[in-house]
Amino acid sequence: MLKFSLKALALATLFSPALAQDLESEQGQLGYAIGYEFGSETSQWEVDIEAVVAAIRDANAGRDPQVAPETMQQVLAAFNEQVREERMEQFQRLAEENKVRADEFLAENESKNGIVTLSSGVQYRVIEEGEGNRPSPSDTVTVHYRGSKIDGREFDSSFRTGQPLVFQIDSVLEGWQEVLPLMREGAYWQVFLPPEMAFGVRGDPPQIGPNEALKFEIELVQIGAPEEAAQQGGPSN
Repeated sequence: MLKFSLKALALATLFSPALAQDLESEQGQLGYAIGYEFGSETSQWEVDIEAVVAAIRDANAGRDPQVAPETMQQVLAAFNEQVREERMEQFQRLAEENKVRADEFLAENESKNGIVTLSSGVQYRVIEEGEGNRPSPSDTVTVHYRGSKIDGREFDSSFRTGQPLVFQIDSVLEGWQEVLPLMREGAYWQVFLPPEMAFGVRGDPPQIGPNEALKFEIELVQIGAPEEAAQQGGPSN
C-alpha cells in the first residue's frame, strides 16, 4: 500500500485551503486531479473523508498529528493486511471460476470434429499437415502464431506483426513443447491448452488471468532460424 501513502503525501503537499478553491490554475487543477484519483481509489473502502482532509491540513500546516504516530502505523498495517487478504480472496475466486470455464470449454471442444486430445489434456486440430521434418524437443524453430482467450479475444499475434518467432522448443509453454515435436515443417494447427499446460494458476498479467485455458493457431514455418529472423522468444511460463 505504498501507493496509498504516496498519494496522501502528494495531497498534503499540493493541497492548502487556498488552493482547494482555485481550480483555474495549473497547480490547483493538478491538486484536484490527484485528490479525485485518490478519492476514486478509496471509494471501495470505509474511509472517513473528513478525517483525511483534517490530516492533510495538519500535515500541510506542519502541526503535530492528532493521532499518535504509533497508532497510525498500527492502523495502516492492519489496513494493508486487510487489503492483501481481500485481493488474495478475489484472486482465488477468479482462479476457481476460470478453471471451471476452462474445464467446460475443453470438455465441449473435445467432441468437435477433428479434435485430438493428448493424455496431458492438450487438444489440437490439424488444418494443414505439412510435408517437412518434425523437430526434436531441443530444436530451434521458426513459427507464426496467434493466441486468443476461449471467448475469442486475441491477446497476441505474430501474423499481425508479420514477424515470425524464433525459439528453442524446450524454453516455451509446456503445451507448445508437447505439440511442436508432433508437427511437420509447413504444418498449421489449432491448439487448445488447459491452464496447467499454459500459464497455470499464476497467469501472465495483465493479459492472462489465473487458470485460463488458451487457444493458439500455430504455423511451423521451419526447423532452425531463418537468415533474417525477427522476434526472439516465444510464450514462456
